[in-house]
Amino acid sequence: MRRFLILGAAALLTAGTAVAHGSSHGASSTSGEPGDAKKATRTVKLDASEYAFSEQTLSFKAGETVRFVVSNKGKLKHELTIGDAAEQAAHAAEMSKMSDMKHDEGSHEMPANSIHVGPGETRELVWKFSKPGKLLFACNYPGHSDLGMQGRIAVE
Repeated sequence: MRRFLILGAAALLTAGTAVAHGSSHGASSTSGEPGDAKKATRTVKLDASEYAFSEQTLSFKAGETVRFVVSNKGKLKHELTIGDAAEQAAHAAEMSKMSDMKHDEGSHEMPANSIHVGPGETRELVWKFSKPGKLLFACNYPGHSDLGMQGRIAVE
């Protein structure tokens, strides 16, 4: 009986982890969904460098589609992830489990609300903010956000 209880508890924990993990990798998140570049109402340019973004506060309207153009001016790999605090924490935890090599696109499933930007690269993320709320943008490479590579987004 004890063995069945342990197996049942493990199954529940695994199911919960799959749901939490899947929520950050699906086509949408609590912050919105991938947007159509043709419907973008605004372009926001962000420079990423070692442990900072060029902007720290952004605001948008619910329903707005925004084109983020991220230029990595630093020597390290960075990323831009948009989401609420729980999504950022889940993605940061996932990133901390990977070696630096696995952070490259193509070697793991990227969340729809995130892009990697290598040194000297410029990449785009088009995002539609679906509802009002307080969000964050961050680089979740281990330690980067903790050192200041994050900002706040207000969606009204």
